[in-house]
Amino acid sequence: MGTHSLIHAGTRQVYHVAGAGPMLITHSGGPGVDYAYLRSPELEKHFTMVYPEPVGTGGSGPLPAGATFVDTYAEFLAALIDHLAVPRVYLLGHSHGGLVTLRYAIDHPDRVAGLALYSATPTTDPEFWAAETAAALAYAQRHPDVPEAADVVTALQAFDVATTDAEATEVLRLGLPLYFADYWGRQAEFQELRSSVRAWPAPFPSRNVDLRPELPSIAAPAVIFTGRQDFICGPVWAEMIHRGIPGSRLVILENSGHFAQYEEPDAYVEVVTSLLPDTDGSLRTVFRQGDNEQAARMAQAEIERARAAGDPAGEVEGLYTLARVSLRGDDLPRAAELAGTALSVALEAGDRRLEERPRHVLAAIARLAGDYPRALGLYRASIELNEELGQPELVNAEYHNLAFTELHLGHLDRARELFVAGRDRVFREGYDDFVPYLGVAAAALASAEGDHPRAARMIGFADRAYAALGQVPDPDDAQELSNARAAAVAALGEDRFDREYGRPATALEYTAGEAA
Repeated sequence: MGTHSLIHAGTRQVYHVAGAGPMLITHSGGPGVDYAYLRSPELEKHFTMVYPEPVGTGGSGPLPAGATFVDTYAEFLAALIDHLAVPRVYLLGHSHGGLVTLRYAIDHPDRVAGLALYSATPTTDPEFWAAETAAALAYAQRHPDVPEAADVVTALQAFDVATTDAEATEVLRLGLPLYFADYWGRQAEFQELRSSVRAWPAPFPSRNVDLRPELPSIAAPAVIFTGRQDFICGPVWAEMIHRGIPGSRLVILENSGHFAQYEEPDAYVEVVTSLLPDTDGSLRTVFRQGDNEQAARMAQAEIERARAAGDPAGEVEGLYTLARVSLRGDDLPRAAELAGTALSVALEAGDRRLEERPRHVLAAIARLAGDYPRALGLYRASIELNEELGQPELVNAEYHNLAFTELHLGHLDRARELFVAGRDRVFREGYDDFVPYLGVAAAALASAEGDHPRAARMIGFADRAYAALGQVPDPDDAQELSNARAAAVAALGEDRFDREYGRPATALEYTAGEAA
């Protein structure tokens, strides 16, 4: 695990990084509790985990003057995410950390890929604190046979008045059993956590926060989970978050209190990883969403996993994605190297299906390099392979790419014939996800025919169709759109291009006077 730091507003922020995959940043509870209890080697198999030491704890600097209960921590979280320079991250907030990550997700909706709200609450209003006190006082009554139970309650009441790091740590360790569904029955399992957890005083003039009115603005996928027997952030508060965030998922873990990570570890990992796209196609999904950095990290992690497991399909998928990321970055030699390696893995495995993706990328490389005769041959070979494998959607996609190659070779009539045939297949077979690509084809064909107003309309159609799917074009299609856009702007001027671009397009116009 690597340790790093940054300076924000004159205060040092320490953070640790481990694992591989898309980035997930944790925020521990308290406030004032050390990050280390949230470390999860199991989650590190799925994510690049970033564990900040919240300001005022560990090696990070002290809380700045005027610090507030939630906003100050959210500000430092924002500084860390900006420092890491990742377009979109996953966030896991535990307890008070849930309030912090909620605040960040509300303020920065475009930077959050997903939220895991772990034993959290959307409010710490007087009702919340009264419920906490009542639940704590009832603890000793539920454990009359455990003499230490009364000390646990006393310790919890002393946490807010601790004035030194040693006092805060001692109080937290004494009070920790209260946070478990069955601490005394499983004491040996939890003793290491109790003896190692650390805390620092975190005094604030007010600890009352209510984010409930702002929850509906959160658009990121969110999973809210807590233990059935969590005395402080249990189902009542989890359900409040769930009701507030549209489309969120609520999970109640029956045998846990506040620390499901330790009480039901397998379920904990399953819940958090449920935020990830389905394993089948997840790399392609992230790539199509335009998140190149995340796609590259996921691809590299998949390559490493697949090589360790002897899984050629996973290795090909990872190499294929890295090749496409290189194409998007205009690094054709690197893309060719990666695609060539992927093809070698496929050939060695003896599985013809694994050849499809690397052969597709090699054809795209030739096309983007301007070697159209070679691209033509590669696309024809890819069509034959997909016909042999019984993959009609991929056959259609490669005919689409073949048409662009014919267009660049100056075979306008042949390109038009292929585009129109492909368009008809898409509508006949219901290949809805391919509709944006038809817009690209229509724009390129109109540009080649010199009909730049039609090209501008079709560029607008394609852009809106991609946006509707939450995708960006593949590298070769992006280049075709860019070429058509440049030609249309040069011919029409910016103002007229913008007017044509914004016109509604309910049909795909492949030739003057013809609509799909």
